[in-house]
Amino acid sequence: MRNFFIFLCFCACYTLLKAQNANAIQEAMADYDYETVLSLIEQKTPTLPLLYQKGKALKGLGRTSEALEVFRDICRQDSLNSRAYIEAAECCKSLAKYNEALACYQNAIGLNPENKYLRLQYINMLMGMKRYSESLKESNLLAEKDSTAYVLHLRAESMGQVYDNTEIMRVIDAYLDIQKRYPDDYLSAAKLGNIYVAGHQYEDAIDITEKFRSIDSTNILVNRVNAQAYCLNRDYPKAIERYEQLLQEKDSSFQTCFYAGISYYALENFYPAHDLLERALKDDRSNVNVLYYLGRACSKTSWKKEGVAYLETAINLSMTSDSVMSRLYVGLADCYKMALQYANQANALLTQYEKYDRQKHRLLYDVAFIYYYYLKNIPKAEHYLTAYLKTRPKDSKGKAQEVDADGVPIIGEDNRYNAAENWLKDIREKRKKEDFFKGKVDTASVAPIK
Repeated sequence: MRNFFIFLCFCACYTLLKAQNANAIQEAMADYDYETVLSLIEQKTPTLPLLYQKGKALKGLGRTSEALEVFRDICRQDSLNSRAYIEAAECCKSLAKYNEALACYQNAIGLNPENKYLRLQYINMLMGMKRYSESLKESNLLAEKDSTAYVLHLRAESMGQVYDNTEIMRVIDAYLDIQKRYPDDYLSAAKLGNIYVAGHQYEDAIDITEKFRSIDSTNILVNRVNAQAYCLNRDYPKAIERYEQLLQEKDSSFQTCFYAGISYYALENFYPAHDLLERALKDDRSNVNVLYYLGRACSKTSWKKEGVAYLETAINLSMTSDSVMSRLYVGLADCYKMALQYANQANALLTQYEKYDRQKHRLLYDVAFIYYYYLKNIPKAEHYLTAYLKTRPKDSKGKAQEVDADGVPIIGEDNRYNAAENWLKDIREKRKKEDFFKGKVDTASVAPIK
């Protein structure tokens, strides 16, 4: 009896100690003291609940890779643990393991198909991976049961990526539906306004944003679209009125400074135009439009030399370098070749030579080759071979053809000139023979009768 009593006391003490340790871990978790959590867990036999706490602690300390391994281990041991799949998905997202994150969300949804949070995360994951057709399908399914603004936005955004301009009305209708259900939803008003602006439907953009402004006239995002629409619709006084409100609210975004500057410039109020466009330039130093309007504004004020510099910079940025254009024409000519469009290939090579590569004379040889072998235009081939040979340096003429150790000719520029010379000679000799058999006589080669 005495031993039994001692055993009971021991069990009670062990249970109490275990409970104290568990409480200590919970308290440390609640205090975000993750290092203490990990230290306490290391002293205990690992169980699934402890592993889950360990994973959370590692994740909280930024040790995401280690946390992912812990959550993967839990999923292997307990394939019905949806929380572990969710945590693993979050870790995968942080580590840019997007396919694995998607698979984890799919597993979690399989265990909890009605869980809205999981479905939202899954749709956002699809959108982040630019799998818009799938995100549209999933958001449509979710919208059948849930018509909250957030779900409808996911559907509309997916539609905007899936449908092209010929189906833009479907996207517009989706945002109009959100506006009808939730008139105070600023995001749908702003996005709808942007769609109208992109389509040059400035009056529609003004109408939709003004309708929202009657509910809330302080929303910066909507006011930006509203002001831009007025500016592009050439109602510059109204645009300035809106932009002044935005500027007073400390909105120094590129869009606000740029279009406000243009509005002032259009009304020939050049000093505020200069100041605003200069602020816009700080956000985008290589924006040609900003440089143009800023330079023009400077020319109307006391910064005339600066105006010249801005316009010169704009011109330099707009002019593509010869090296870039040459590379583009090399690619274009190759594409024409692959498409069997040989006349276009020849024209592309000639444009490259005449405009961007005046020292690359072999292009004339290549053009002659195309005309001779692909277009069967012998006179053109002869013309460009002649033009190519005229570029031959005087000191290279008559040089013997270079060959390697095995006697195989080395294709260098000198050898190409030699080949062109022989090729042109063959063409002319063949033409003479053809002319002879056709009864044509070269008067220059016939001796005069005495």
